[in-house]
Amino acid sequence: MELIVNNHHLFYNHLLQRQHLTPLLKIQTNVVWTSVFFLFCLALLVFIKVTSSSKVIKIIQSTFNSNALRELEREETKSFKLHSLLLSFFFLLNISFLLYKLNSFYKFVFTNESLLVQFSLIFLIVLIFVLIKNFLNQFICFLSNNYKTLADYSYNSIKINQTFGLFLFPWLVLSELTNFNSLIFISGAFVVLSASLIYRWYRGVIIGLIEERIGLLQTFTYFCGLEILPVIVLVKYIIETF
Repeated sequence: MELIVNNHHLFYNHLLQRQHLTPLLKIQTNVVWTSVFFLFCLALLVFIKVTSSSKVIKIIQSTFNSNALRELEREETKSFKLHSLLLSFFFLLNISFLLYKLNSFYKFVFTNESLLVQFSLIFLIVLIFVLIKNFLNQFICFLSNNYKTLADYSYNSIKINQTFGLFLFPWLVLSELTNFNSLIFISGAFVVLSASLIYRWYRGVIIGLIEERIGLLQTFTYFCGLEILPVIVLVKYIIETF
């Protein structure tokens, strides 16, 4: 019996054309700075837990309890609180990383820059936005001569951001380190962020309409000045500039 050996290539006699005549190297790029970023965030959380774990629990309780919020407000107005500043900084880092991940998927702005530069620029924009927003808050307080209500709302918003920043962090870690589709965890992070925004507005309505007995129209005007208008101006500026 004659043994017929077929040495033809697997794709012999087909219409596909080879683009590379030599084997291609498998090149894998690892983004190191994201690992450093998460290690820094974890070190920040460990430092806050070791130094002020009881205060962090009070902040989480104050987010969902008005009496705990007022008690915490009386305590924190007495002196400078490092843990509160670090939690706010932690929240800004998480928001910046979330926006960076979204920008890396859809290529909105800074497409020609490296990933680290993109994150740095987004963090800078977020920081400038927060500073401008605080200035607008003070300006609205000056125009309306209603410092107490706006101060209560701003303080309540800060505590909500600090709490939901802790809830946001695990989603960002999973979006970067998991082998699953990152958009699933990015979507989960946006659900957490949306929940914090809706809850912050709900607390604002409670403070304005029930606790301070401010009219509905005035409360809506405050929301436009404190929340909606700054976001619209920032988005319009970024789209037109970059």
